[in-house]
Amino acid sequence: MICAHEPTVDPRIRWEAEFAADRFAVTVLGFKEPGSFAPDFERVNGYDIVRRQRMDLSSGYFLWRLKDVISRPVLIALAIVAVLLYALVVAAEVVFRALRALERVLLGVLKQPWAPVTLSVPLLLLKDLKARAGRGVMRQRFHYVLALLRTQFSPATAIFWKYIKEAGEKPDVVHCNDLDTLLVGALAKQTLKCRVIYDAHEFFPVADSLCRWLDTTFFSIVERNLIRKADAVVTVNPLLAEAMRKAYRLARVYSVPNVEIWDESRPPPEQNSRMATLAAGRVKFLFQGRFTLARGIEEIIRAWSLVDGTRAALFLRGPDNMWRKAAMDLAAQFGLLDTSIYFLDAVAEDMLVSAAAEADVGIIPYLPLAINERLSCPNKLSQYLHAGLMVITNDLPYVKSIVADARAGLSYTSDDLSTLAAAIELVVNDPKLLRQSRESALRFARENFNWQVHGTTLLRLYAGAVADEPISAGRAGDLDRPAAGAAATRPRGA
Repeated sequence: MICAHEPTVDPRIRWEAEFAADRFAVTVLGFKEPGSFAPDFERVNGYDIVRRQRMDLSSGYFLWRLKDVISRPVLIALAIVAVLLYALVVAAEVVFRALRALERVLLGVLKQPWAPVTLSVPLLLLKDLKARAGRGVMRQRFHYVLALLRTQFSPATAIFWKYIKEAGEKPDVVHCNDLDTLLVGALAKQTLKCRVIYDAHEFFPVADSLCRWLDTTFFSIVERNLIRKADAVVTVNPLLAEAMRKAYRLARVYSVPNVEIWDESRPPPEQNSRMATLAAGRVKFLFQGRFTLARGIEEIIRAWSLVDGTRAALFLRGPDNMWRKAAMDLAAQFGLLDTSIYFLDAVAEDMLVSAAAEADVGIIPYLPLAINERLSCPNKLSQYLHAGLMVITNDLPYVKSIVADARAGLSYTSDDLSTLAAAIELVVNDPKLLRQSRESALRFARENFNWQVHGTTLLRLYAGAVADEPISAGRAGDLDRPAAGAAATRPRGA
């Protein structure tokens, strides 16, 4: 299994590796974060983690290695697109420099006593044009593409492909997490004849909230060609799977949602937690996750000004960053900070379910603006359900469908914040609804929404079966050798 980041930061990778380790010999390849004291090698819950030091490599390295796996016509087309895009960016840079030089000339003229006042009008227009050219959205997106290639795509391709080639045991299956590792899988398949599973955690070409046609087009071309090298493609829910299938005209894209491994031994929530103390008998609502763009955090804080803070308390837990600070400032502006809105420190990834269980209701406020948010399957959905929380979600089709199937909560629309306030009021005024929703959430998590149920799809795909077909003894037997670079079978009890 390959990821172009620290392996432990993404719980999906842990679920995949831990669950597969009962049947396969699993090695997870990832990068060591700068300043991290994590070991280069460790064995965790039955699988191995190998970390390599990340290093920036030329953006051209990834493009150069693409030639080994894609056809010449496609390579020529990609090269032409790259040249045209580069020419466009260079032209924009030339225009910007010319406008800046012209501005200096006009400023110099205006300083002369004989200069007409009317020159100030074209100068203002020139300043506006220069500001627009200086912002250079397309130029920024071009550099965004180069930066991703330099810091993610090229290092992952060079370092992980070298590791697999030099490993004593060759992999039978390479599981590629996200587009920045897929070329490694394609090279391994071509050279070692192994199976490749492509696990798209999101629709990569539109993953960045600031994306434009330039970076979307580039990464779409890359993904369209590399995705056909995979033996199976997987993503996080049926709606996103269908969107990717149509976009790339694939026969099938499988769905494996982001769901926790069900753990009967998980400890109960702390009775005298800081959350319980601060809430002081109020219903406890929780947002747990990263603070960043399009998460809808600003909207729930604004909606909280419409809520009776003596009966409901909002807790926001996540790592500190600029967006968290902005959220705290907004709560303070409404006079709600540390009165009915509280910010909690982040907890370790393996403690998220236990920490969430201190609350009563979990909120999923993602804004349905882009496809990756609208068709998301947030980790927190599973975490809230496994913690036995009622769930209130924004208008996100897949999340709403799960909450409805589980009979575990309510929904609102961020276009009308009164709908969120109304949902909160309904929960506060109906203890029976809250209790039944929490019971239903826990039951649904135990019976349906866990990795033991959904992770079997990947086991079938590793063995060469389709997701709804049992693994034959012959297929499973083909993978009885241990692997160094990815997954190979290790029959349970053998």
